[in-house]
Amino acid sequence: MKSVDHILDLYRQRVNYYGGLHSKMRQVQAIYNGSARVPLPEVERNEAASVPNLLAQGIDQMAGRIASVTPSVTFTPKSNSNRRDHRRAITAGRVMYGYWQSDRLSMKMKNRARHMIAYGMSPVVIRWDSVKNIPTWQVRHPLETFPSVDIQPGQTQPRDCIFAYRRTVGWLQMNGYGPQLSMLLGMENNVTPDTPMLLLEYVDEDCTMLILTAFSDPSYPHPITGQIDGKRRAVMLEYFDNPVDCPLVHIPMRITLDGPQGQFDNMIGMYYQQARLMALETIAVEKGIFPDMYLVSRPGEVGRFLDGPHDGRTGMVNIISGGDIKDVQSQPGYLTNPTIDRLERAQRLSAGIPQEFGGESSTNIRTGRRGDAVLSAVIDYPVAEAQETFAYSLTEEDVTGVKLAKAIDGNNERTIYVGTGNTTRSVTYKANTVFPEEQHVVSYPATGADVNQLIVGLGQRIGLGIMSKETAASLDPFIDSPENEKDRIVGEGLEQALMAGLQQQAAAGQIPPMTVAKIIKLVESDKMELAEAINKATEDAMKEQKAAQEMAMEEQSAEAAAAPATMRAMAGPEAMPATSGPNQDQQNMMSMLSTMRRPQTSTGGV
Repeated sequence: MKSVDHILDLYRQRVNYYGGLHSKMRQVQAIYNGSARVPLPEVERNEAASVPNLLAQGIDQMAGRIASVTPSVTFTPKSNSNRRDHRRAITAGRVMYGYWQSDRLSMKMKNRARHMIAYGMSPVVIRWDSVKNIPTWQVRHPLETFPSVDIQPGQTQPRDCIFAYRRTVGWLQMNGYGPQLSMLLGMENNVTPDTPMLLLEYVDEDCTMLILTAFSDPSYPHPITGQIDGKRRAVMLEYFDNPVDCPLVHIPMRITLDGPQGQFDNMIGMYYQQARLMALETIAVEKGIFPDMYLVSRPGEVGRFLDGPHDGRTGMVNIISGGDIKDVQSQPGYLTNPTIDRLERAQRLSAGIPQEFGGESSTNIRTGRRGDAVLSAVIDYPVAEAQETFAYSLTEEDVTGVKLAKAIDGNNERTIYVGTGNTTRSVTYKANTVFPEEQHVVSYPATGADVNQLIVGLGQRIGLGIMSKETAASLDPFIDSPENEKDRIVGEGLEQALMAGLQQQAAAGQIPPMTVAKIIKLVESDKMELAEAINKATEDAMKEQKAAQEMAMEEQSAEAAAAPATMRAMAGPEAMPATSGPNQDQQNMMSMLSTMRRPQTSTGGV
């Protein structure tokens, strides 16, 4: 554990080491905020800059393009043939998206992109949010950041880092640091609640220390109360052990020849020179409107003012005696305006700020394709470099966040919501289960392209047949889950086919009108979707048909049982069977015997 005095000495050394870099940062900050003043020693006055603020325009435009595309997170399963492991990797990616979304990382990335472009670095600290139970990204200002001096461009994690920022006495007392404040300033202090105090936050792989100090460092831009004799130089407010085995600080930096450098550092001198020329020209124009007046004595007389001299802007009359007043006109130099325009062009060329950023276009660009080519040549490579830097840094930051989740939240079951609008879905997970390993990849779909160029490029590749729609969906920042989106597309296609078949059958009369009317009523009343309504109508029709069949079978059974009696009733009463009398054979025998006994009749004459 490092002592408080050791951290104070380390802070002094780093203030001296980063003094030149922070000086440029403050100049960039003043120009961006519009608070830069133009000193004019010749006329003993300071003027506000009245030239186009190309620096602020360039920072906002470049940062907007860098942060307009959301990177993708990919966790790779150990075995692609194991579907369970594959689903776990997909869930891990969705959980990480949920971390980003709950922490509003997309908004923080816009701020970080501005820091990267303007100051050359974008520091962030990964903490654990005990309220939301997620890792959170705390964006820090580069002017308050003092990383270890051995960090190089391309690295993201310093060995340690000191953050120096101001808080008022009232803030310290409100957050329960009153006893430590009394230890530092003494019991009889006369500081007001609005007095700013310097806090030092030291972060390394072992711990995080918060130190309150009141010493005055002349090299620091805003010293506070000065050295307090007989009191402590500093006092520790908080001490936390690091729950993971790596520093919680990540500082991605622009890649330069040496140390950190903003993209617009080289245009600072030209900006002040242009602003100075513009201020002097404005003064000259003002003198042309209200010229200098001289009192010229007449021959043999001594000119003098009886009332005055008064500036012409006051509207008062100068009364003179023994002389004449003559106006002396002063005109700006004929090269002033061309020089101002040349300085503006030099700023655009040095910092890479095309005219298209301001909604203008060069006179020699007459087609949209040529304008896109010129704009692409200026901004694509800086945007691509920044996005690649952020992708590498976000990978390391996510690893730190996953380690925090596993160390603090472990086996606790959590539910996080991923997506926007109707696409929001809940994901239930356990950190130790869904993140067996922290390794993953964060990548931008097409580095150097903003969101508009990305969508157009994806559509062109799909049209050429060199990219699948599923791959394009995984690269599209508007699609949260390519797998869910694919399922929706398949479902919509089948629904269209179902609708076409239903319309054809209804028009051909193959579906009863009553069934079609029932489907329409279910869909229009928003009670069911089309497929559900068809299923409902089909089930009801099958139930009705089954009921009709059962009723018909019951009726048929009753009719079959009553059929013999019905037929006998319809045939009338049956004849009683004969109890006596000859049968047919007997009748035949009797007929034959009767014939034999009958006398023969002669047919001839006598």
